[in-house]
Amino acid sequence: MVGYHKDDIMTPNQKLIAGCISGMATRFITQPLDIIKLRTQLQKMQALDKKKIWFRTTRKILKEEGVTAFWAGHNLGQIHSILSVSSQFYMYELTTKYVAGLSHDRDKQPYLFFFCGVFSGCCCATLVIPIEVIRVRQMIVKDQYRGLLNGVREVYNYGGILGFYEGLSASLLQMGPSVGISFGVFRFLQPRILKYFHDCTTENCIHRSKNTNKPEHLLLASTVAGSIAGFVSKTITYPFDLAKRRLQIASHKEDLRYQIPSTSRNLAKCSNLPDCIINTLKTEGLRGLYRGWKVTIYKAQVTSVMAFTTYELVCYAIREVES
Repeated sequence: MVGYHKDDIMTPNQKLIAGCISGMATRFITQPLDIIKLRTQLQKMQALDKKKIWFRTTRKILKEEGVTAFWAGHNLGQIHSILSVSSQFYMYELTTKYVAGLSHDRDKQPYLFFFCGVFSGCCCATLVIPIEVIRVRQMIVKDQYRGLLNGVREVYNYGGILGFYEGLSASLLQMGPSVGISFGVFRFLQPRILKYFHDCTTENCIHRSKNTNKPEHLLLASTVAGSIAGFVSKTITYPFDLAKRRLQIASHKEDLRYQIPSTSRNLAKCSNLPDCIINTLKTEGLRGLYRGWKVTIYKAQVTSVMAFTTYELVCYAIREVES
């Protein structure tokens, strides 16, 4: 299970490796959905009344830019995903271990573990925000921000050092609660689902590797719990996710030397978080805060399922090898 457990034989470094592998697998699968989600979130109000806007966006990207456009910024995305997923799991393991040593009151632990998740999400957001800003712009105009060094130069030219931290406030407000909710829901659901397959309540059923469940049961339980965790966490924090994306392109300027896709023109931008939320409500209504929600939920569920199941299965494999 995710988080600290007294009898676990894995070291923090081994869990960090599991997080890195999980991040790599998750990014490769979810990158196309991330592209569609981003372009949908950044379109202005005139597209709001069109049905299936995410489908129209997908078709335009495919027609104008080709299938490779769905993996624009993928290399940088891999770096982002590895740092993001591994830091979340790693910090969550460390903080839950610390919290477990502070309090033996089992009634209070779920709340403490939730705040461990919030702290992990905030650490992750702060760590990856500069990479995320570059990656977001690569997904908008891949030619203008092509490559890591060129992306760094372009962001710096338009926004200076602070340009790399555009959207940090929204990112902290989104990532902190999102990770806390996600880990909390997963920790609540996964063991309860596993009990239907194998109720291991006595010490004589514990394998010497500390793996108490079959891998196929672990896969199914993690998939179901991860899917629900992704849906709940993303739905609750979604307005901040939309605001974050619009803040991250605040200093971006169109450069006519590069080919600009139709889905990357006349983008909705924000300069600060309160104005972003208020102006979106005024011009687009409450529905505007959930622009791109549908494709984001698809992506969030796939991301959550991939991250949790890959992490759990890699941890399972490491325990088996170590034993």
